[in-house]
Amino acid sequence: MDEYRELISVLPLDTVEYAFAYGSGAIQQKDENKAEKMVDFVVVTKDAQEFHKANIAKNPQHYSLLRLLGPKMLEKIQCNFAARVYYNTHVNVGKRKIKYGIISYENVKQDLLDWRWIYISGRLHKPVLDVIKPKDDMCDLVTENRRSALHSALLLLPESFTLKQLFHQIVGLSYTGDFRMIVGEDKNKIMKIVEGNYEELMRVYEPLMNDDARLSVMSPAKVIQDGSTTAIYHRLNLLPSEVLNQIQRNMNRAQKRQRDAEEVIFSLAHRHDVAATVETAIGGIIRPISFSQTAKNAFSAGMTRSVIYSLAKMSKFLKSK
Repeated sequence: MDEYRELISVLPLDTVEYAFAYGSGAIQQKDENKAEKMVDFVVVTKDAQEFHKANIAKNPQHYSLLRLLGPKMLEKIQCNFAARVYYNTHVNVGKRKIKYGIISYENVKQDLLDWRWIYISGRLHKPVLDVIKPKDDMCDLVTENRRSALHSALLLLPESFTLKQLFHQIVGLSYTGDFRMIVGEDKNKIMKIVEGNYEELMRVYEPLMNDDARLSVMSPAKVIQDGSTTAIYHRLNLLPSEVLNQIQRNMNRAQKRQRDAEEVIFSLAHRHDVAATVETAIGGIIRPISFSQTAKNAFSAGMTRSVIYSLAKMSKFLKSK
């Protein structure tokens, strides 16, 4: 952990509420050597403009030529487009390379509670390294986000399954509809995360499973959930608001009717295509964001860093095929 704190200490941290490291450079994945990987961070700030102002003064080399637009314009680029994250990538700190994304507290709150973009919330479905510990309110948001991930994954599973299947669904949620899983990402990524992080996933999700009265963990090889219409209706109602909105839009469009969310959810709970409907809704949020945030990352990184990053991703993709 000290190594990661040291890496992030090059940033101005006065406005930072929470920072975590994620990805294969920080979290062990099966058959991967994390010491060789670039370390990915997310930094949550209570004042994005102030953060960029201090960071440009301290680390101008972290930015592309966009820094010349000034901190006010960088805040606008960060907070008004795609998943509301601004990335600096391929930054050299000592012997390691880091990439860090900056997001405002208000935007991260939206994503964790409502799944507005399923971007930072998706990264936090999986185990991360808390480099700057979250305060109580942020802890509550992260827990609520993971509870939503558990409900979503359970809606995609049958009445009986294994813990490994559950974790595979949870980890896979944020890749649903992501074009990078078709071209650019390691095809075995989900399996590698689950295999390399089983104990950590258990630590994160066991308390949430124990809190769930409709779920029984008999053994790692046998987990049973209540598959009644009442239980499905209950879980559907607990999904984040953006997922429910997407379900409502999709079903009303398909049936050429205009019904409110409660009516749509009640109807869906009685059908046999709940899993497919929920998965389509989640993919419908992620797909456009995966395109727009990737384009924004390339824009903020500048041409040279974007090409280097894309080539590294493509190499991983080709090795996994």
